[in-house]
Amino acid sequence: MPFLSSFTDVLIELIRNSVLLFALVFVYGATNFKPKEKLLNKKILLGLIIGGFSVLIMLNPWTSAPGLIFDTRSVLLSVTGMFFGWGTTLISVVISMVYRIIVGGAGVYAGVLTIITTASVGLSWKHIRKLIRKLPRWLEYYLFGVIVHIVTLLCQLAIPWPGAFDVIASIALPFLGLFPIVTMVLAISIDNQIDRLSAHEELINSKLLLESSIDSAVSMEIYALDRKLNYLVFNQYHQLSMEKYYNLQISIGHSFLDMIEDDEMRYRLESFFKKALEGEAFSRILEVETTRGKFLEEHYSPIRDSKGDIIGITVFSQDITDRKKYEESILYLSYHDALTGLFNRRFYMEELARLDRPEFYPLSVVMSDINGLKIMNDAFGHDAGDELLKLVSDELKKAFGNHGEVARIGGDEFVVLLKNTSKIKTANMVETAKRHIEENELNGMRTSVSFGFEVKDDRLSMAEVIKLAEDDMYKHKLFEVTSNRNEAIRTVLHTLHVKNPREEVHSRRVSEYCFKIGQAVGLRKDELDLLKVIGNLHDIGKIAIDESILNKPGTLSSEEWAAIKRHSEIGYRILSSSPEYTEIALDILSHHEHFDGTGYPQGLSGNDIPFRARIISIADAFDAMTSERSYRKAMKIEEALKEIERCAGTQFDPFITGKFVEAMRNKSE
Repeated sequence: MPFLSSFTDVLIELIRNSVLLFALVFVYGATNFKPKEKLLNKKILLGLIIGGFSVLIMLNPWTSAPGLIFDTRSVLLSVTGMFFGWGTTLISVVISMVYRIIVGGAGVYAGVLTIITTASVGLSWKHIRKLIRKLPRWLEYYLFGVIVHIVTLLCQLAIPWPGAFDVIASIALPFLGLFPIVTMVLAISIDNQIDRLSAHEELINSKLLLESSIDSAVSMEIYALDRKLNYLVFNQYHQLSMEKYYNLQISIGHSFLDMIEDDEMRYRLESFFKKALEGEAFSRILEVETTRGKFLEEHYSPIRDSKGDIIGITVFSQDITDRKKYEESILYLSYHDALTGLFNRRFYMEELARLDRPEFYPLSVVMSDINGLKIMNDAFGHDAGDELLKLVSDELKKAFGNHGEVARIGGDEFVVLLKNTSKIKTANMVETAKRHIEENELNGMRTSVSFGFEVKDDRLSMAEVIKLAEDDMYKHKLFEVTSNRNEAIRTVLHTLHVKNPREEVHSRRVSEYCFKIGQAVGLRKDELDLLKVIGNLHDIGKIAIDESILNKPGTLSSEEWAAIKRHSEIGYRILSSSPEYTEIALDILSHHEHFDGTGYPQGLSGNDIPFRARIISIADAFDAMTSERSYRKAMKIEEALKEIERCAGTQFDPFITGKFVEAMRNKSE
């Protein structure tokens, strides 16, 4: 017996089922459900709706016999699995299974199996599609429908045999001919609805993103104008700026230029707008006409429609006043010396090239170099050295600043460029500058600068002029530096003694003891005279030690003791800067070395310690022991001599110790 009375009956039932299927498309579109929606309540609601439609489909089947019903639930549940994921599909599957079990009949097992397998094929399709090459969308969905309904036909094997084969043969034509097409159309419809919802959501998000983007610019005005220069759109910052600076309330459609009252600003904006409307995109940095000192960076671009026609312009305007000031400060620092404020070597090299043209001849190049900066740094610290540099810089600016450019090109080197300045005029200016500089004193030291100069004309190259100016400076420095250094060293020693009279007395006594020791060991007169000088200078490095440490009555801390120990190195640096004192500088450096190598600063031992330094070591220690301090009484001479003898071979040279002790005891007797 045939399952269906006629093909017409099958078609009518199929149309009823399909109407229900496609009614789901409209319900889905109206509810704006999104397949990737993560909200559980929406997934549950959509599952209930699809499950309900599945029941409605099963209420309108075509029936071959009691309990054997056929419908389009396979289409519905497979498409649900494909698009809506596990949660929604599971709910709709459960509802469909429950209803099919309630209907019962001979086909109940086949019906339940169809529900499970078709939904599973839909859920697995995202993995299956990876095994096939990329197909057009309609062809992929048609192939999906074919696979689903082959599986559906196989599920009919669960109908009691041998009737299962008759059933399969009877439904094969609609299931393999029509149902794949219905599946394809439903899948495409659902896919289109998903695309529509996604596009709508993207449009909303894009609009929100655009609005939030232009309003998030807290220091940039953004606005767009049509061809008549009326507002199309603007951000909140532009609106607030127009109200703040011009007391204007703006709105869409208002004419922009009609609100600009300043003629200069109006002319500038009108020319910029015209340029953008002609198709050019450009940027400008400018100072606001109505607010001097305020700088804007503006970007102008044409707006084109889909045909390429210009329909308006966009303007981005950012306040860059702070950036402009920062850039100017960076530019200033790149061409100026941070300490003195003078131009630096970079500026000097560029300016030298710029001025090397006949219209600037005669071009005078003045070289100068500070005398005694190293001694100032070593004796009084780098702060004092910086103060000397600034003092000289100020004097150079006073002398030459109104006539040319002054640059610091090295540690203590300066250069002055004087365009259109003759040799006689330059010489007079140099003489005046030198006189004024030498009228200054710093820490008791007279300031001194050596000058040299040469004049550029067509006969000499710039390199030759620079070389001649340097040679002239060094020629003067050769005569000036020696006397200046000697004077500086005397000044340092005098300053130390003024600050600490006890050091003056100590140095004088050490000088006398050195002379006596020299006599005891048989030195010549010239060597004895040198020993007296060394003894007088041995603690010159203490000029750089804080007075609170030098005069501390109690025990020194480890940090204070480390500071005290630096004085021999400082003294060495001060004295080694002058050729006249180079011979004794090493003696000053080594006068705290111990014969056994436990002294400082180099840890020398035995005969590696300079002979004169070994003499100073004994004289210095003896005077220290026999002099009264605030924290102890002076030792008696014999006690001190015994202590010197005890340290012979460890702290002191045994030979010199013996000669000194013998001489002192003979004198005492």
